[in-house]
Amino acid sequence: MCRPSHFRTCRTWFGSASVVAVNTPDDNTAPPEWTRHGGELVWHRIYGPWMVTARCPVHAPFNGPSELVIRLGIGGSDPESEIFRLMDEAQETDGIPAALLRQIPLAEIKAQARAALAKQEDRAMNAAYPVPARCRAEEDYTLLVAELARMRATGTTAPQAELAGRLGIGKATMSERIKRSKELGLWDGKQLTDKARAILTQWHQDQEGN
Repeated sequence: MCRPSHFRTCRTWFGSASVVAVNTPDDNTAPPEWTRHGGELVWHRIYGPWMVTARCPVHAPFNGPSELVIRLGIGGSDPESEIFRLMDEAQETDGIPAALLRQIPLAEIKAQARAALAKQEDRAMNAAYPVPARCRAEEDYTLLVAELARMRATGTTAPQAELAGRLGIGKATMSERIKRSKELGLWDGKQLTDKARAILTQWHQDQEGN
């Protein structure tokens, strides 16, 4: 039998200082199995000796998990009797059992992630993107069109004129920047392109890392 001390406890991993609970004061309806870890929503559940973790990137173009991990979660502060009991259970199934794969509630995970992300998006819609006064890099133009899209979605009747006024530039300059955004493949005239969304995702991740 493998030595129990060789296995890390799930409580040690989830006790990391870098993990922030999703259940914040303004979002106290999130299920307790969810945590926020950097740019990801992380779902976790224990099935006997197995720890199942699903990671859902906050800024991905889909709602469900991009990674699913099943690992042995035994050891650490678990009582010795419990460690041996769980190890016996893992040995009886000769590793991860096929039945466990059928128990993982992927539909539930996707639905809960979708609900949590929708709440975050609602809050994010109220925060303007920091469009620079001058656009040089592709990220600058991405922030420009992302802000225009946000303003349009929140009911601004003339987003181009309003943003131009905020930046202190003329309407002609704003039109030139939008034209350049199209040339760079960031804006199709109605919405952000996949290229722009990828740049925006990286921008969000950089902001969360700062």
